Amino acid sequence: MLSSMKKINCVAFDCGNSSFRTVLGQFDGTRTTTEVIAQISHNTIDVNGLYYWDILHVFDGLKQGLKEAVNRAGKIDSIGICTWGIDFGFLDRNGYLLANPLCYRNSIGEEELSGLSDMEKRWVFEQTGIQNNRINSLYQLTGIKRIMPDLFGIAQHLLMIPDLLAYFFTGEKFTEFSIASTTQLLDVRSKSYSQAVIDRFGLSRSMLKPLKKHGEVIGMLKDSIAEELRIPACPVVCVPSHDTACAVTAVPTQDKDFLFISSGTWSLIGTELQEPIISQKVYDRDFANEGGVFNSITLLKNSAGMHIPQGIKRDLELDGKKYSWDEIVAFARAYRDTPRLFDPNSFELFNPKNMISAIMSLMKSSDGSIEQVVASTYASLAFTYRRTIEQIQEVTGNDYPCIYILGGGSQNNYLNQLTADLTGKRVVSGPKEATSLGNIGVQLVAHFDDFSLSDIREMVKNSETISSFQPDAHRDVQLIENRYKEFINCI
Repeated sequence: MLSSMKKINCVAFDCGNSSFRTVLGQFDGTRTTTEVIAQISHNTIDVNGLYYWDILHVFDGLKQGLKEAVNRAGKIDSIGICTWGIDFGFLDRNGYLLANPLCYRNSIGEEELSGLSDMEKRWVFEQTGIQNNRINSLYQLTGIKRIMPDLFGIAQHLLMIPDLLAYFFTGEKFTEFSIASTTQLLDVRSKSYSQAVIDRFGLSRSMLKPLKKHGEVIGMLKDSIAEELRIPACPVVCVPSHDTACAVTAVPTQDKDFLFISSGTWSLIGTELQEPIISQKVYDRDFANEGGVFNSITLLKNSAGMHIPQGIKRDLELDGKKYSWDEIVAFARAYRDTPRLFDPNSFELFNPKNMISAIMSLMKSSDGSIEQVVASTYASLAFTYRRTIEQIQEVTGNDYPCIYILGGGSQNNYLNQLTADLTGKRVVSGPKEATSLGNIGVQLVAHFDDFSLSDIREMVKNSETISSFQPDAHRDVQLIENRYKEFINCI
């Protein structure tokens, strides 16, 4: 790819719903070796019935991770920031943070969305290409305007979570295509904000920030932070700051048409397009046209993912005993009966107090064992993948032979094989560090003028072990089809 060059040291800040990480990537011209410098848990905090993110805890943890990355690598050539989508913070006219950001798992978005007519929902989709979802920034914003008018009234700047963190590090206010698309305020065709939607919901265009290009330098690390951490200043580069878009950047293929499942707290199931598809089928099937790397489109559905197994694990650990993920999977392997099926996207599983109890309630008739709960969860997730993939093929007219599963959830070999068996398609799992590798790959564009998406994906293939799962040749296809019909009746 590139030879006879010094290593480029990049830091990828990768912030998810349950932890945030500082990842050091060292590119040698062919491959990138990654090292997780720090991984710090975080969660929402319930205050007076609303869930908030402790963004200052995240910022401080990332600063310490950056300092340690410099200690290990000697120097850092650039930084990129990506996080979950949807959520945002407010600044006042002087640039001061007004409050900790609210979390999308609050009910205010659902309250706002439920007040729209079917005609209004369809109109918003047609204006933006983004599916109506209770978690979208648009409905959070209108909810805040209703229940927190004082806060909304003094807010002058809206910064998405990665933009807010970049502002803390550089002092620059901006956004980019992928994260802006999760607001449902952006028209993905024109790649500009929809004034019609802004006006319809009584919002202010001036609150929204201009878009930067991928691979462009946003700004330099603030001198005050460099002095505080006793490290040299370095540039912060604009990467796809929605973690899903970063993960899709790292799909290890040169094929034009592919399926992906970005597997984390959520399962983002979709395909990459060059232009959005804004049609009745897309609307009816509940897909969104989100922003992707280098102005591409990720046609995807936001579906339940590891949030459910994480909830099961959390419930099991309430008595003080800790469980590894291998032990959680072992429960599923030990179940010898036919797992019951349920809809993983049921609202009852969105943010339950007790995940195991909620699943047992959805299954109705149950033997009550943890083995059944876990086996049923993985089977239901795999059938959800199949259903969504069939809908993607219907919308695009393509028949995809392979599914690329990316991110932390790609390490679950039990679910990978189950997905291959229940879909009848080959599954390629990895890279585990898809989000960080995609982040680092786009940073490299700032260092090498001719570094392309093809180069990024070739770098990814060279950087991490990729595994493949074929459908079991001895699987009972008729039984699977009968079970799939049962699942369809559940949703």
